Amino acid sequence: MRQRLDRFIHHNVTEAIVGILIVLSVALMVVERFTTEAAGIRVFCEDLGNAITALFVVELSIRWYVARSSRWFWREYWLDVLATLPLARPLRMLRVLRLLRLIRLGIRLSRRTRRLTLLFEEGISQNLVIIASLVMVFLFGAIGISLVEQQNPNFGSFGQAIWWSLVTMMAGEPIGGEPTTWAGRLVTLAVMLGGFTIFAMFTGVISAVMVARLRTGMEAKEMELDDLQDHYVICGWNRAAPRIIAELQADPLTRNQPIVIVAELEHDPVLPREGINDGLIFFVREDYTSADVLHRVGLERARRAILLADKSRHRSDQDRDARTVLAALTIEKLNPGIHTCVELLNRANGKVLELVGVEEILVGDEYMGNVIAHATRTAGLVRALDELLRANVGNQFYRIALPPGLANQRLDEALIRLKHERNLLILGVEQAGKRGDDGGAEEKPQLLLNPPPDLILRQPDHLLVIGTGV
Repeated sequence: MRQRLDRFIHHNVTEAIVGILIVLSVALMVVERFTTEAAGIRVFCEDLGNAITALFVVELSIRWYVARSSRWFWREYWLDVLATLPLARPLRMLRVLRLLRLIRLGIRLSRRTRRLTLLFEEGISQNLVIIASLVMVFLFGAIGISLVEQQNPNFGSFGQAIWWSLVTMMAGEPIGGEPTTWAGRLVTLAVMLGGFTIFAMFTGVISAVMVARLRTGMEAKEMELDDLQDHYVICGWNRAAPRIIAELQADPLTRNQPIVIVAELEHDPVLPREGINDGLIFFVREDYTSADVLHRVGLERARRAILLADKSRHRSDQDRDARTVLAALTIEKLNPGIHTCVELLNRANGKVLELVGVEEILVGDEYMGNVIAHATRTAGLVRALDELLRANVGNQFYRIALPPGLANQRLDEALIRLKHERNLLILGVEQAGKRGDDGGAEEKPQLLLNPPPDLILRQPDHLLVIGTGV
């Protein structure tokens, strides 16, 4: 349940709905504060705003439940929690804190538009956050000055407060009315400081250092990586990496999983625009053999780890395999339950990995040689593999748990039922490992390809099948 809720709350659709509700709640707050229409409109806006705030309470409750620690949740979302307190009438002035969620919305929008930045030479994504910051300061000034200067005739209407906030932010001094209270002066000071900094950045007076800082902020590495759970970690980079990413995102079972790539790259590589959602991809340009780096990318919370024969730097094949083995050992130490797939250049270097529980070890040159040799002898093999190894074309391989209804049945009976009911073809049976008589360590699962028809299936066996979906 916790994993399902985590996937739900971090899903793209959920994030989009939360963003829309944030904008709507701010708009309702403005309308409610400045409307001069009949009281019914204000009551409607107030009731709808309270309903949206209640949805925020539910959202934050789910985020707290799925967070890896309460301390991390409160450090990350304490302002968002304060923004929900206006459900209590004495705390209604705190509704202005909803504006702070516009900054978080701007950061998330910037990540969703990274693909658009490839069409332009300079930073749409950076400007989105600057615009969101400007809107936040602008609305804060208008709403704040109207709340604390209610007796001041200079701020009695919606138009006056909006105009005062706009020109004060642009000019850097109060224009259109002087506040008479200390709270009003603090609001004025905040608007002027916001105009000095954010608006100056927006109008183009921004240095290369600030651009670099914004780009780092826009990547939101630290904040976003702390949010990730059940994600994929790819260590290393070579020409196969874009294809791996495309295949993971083509599969309906994994297309919404975030992917963290850790490699010593000088720049983020340009990924193909077709078939890849780069909003779910994080690049960390550091050494993946470091335990600190793996900890920072959330390796302990990851679902899968993929280690490639890294070609981001010029090294010998032996050095590449040595780094891969070191990283695999570190990963198994940090997260013993993770499923790890490792690419090596020399199979002899993988003996130690089998001892520590690495599930999949591949040697690319060996597999390519085997495929070419078999394709030479077996006509049509390449066409079959092209379909089976591509997630968005026809049939694929799947590993599924033995359905309860097939337990204690013969393989030939199960094969007929699965073919008839789900159009799945059984290729093999993975039998769970057994413990020794002395209670020692459990043996590795045994995969039986093309097993005999009289094999009795038992729980907790798994089936290797071919099908168009499971």
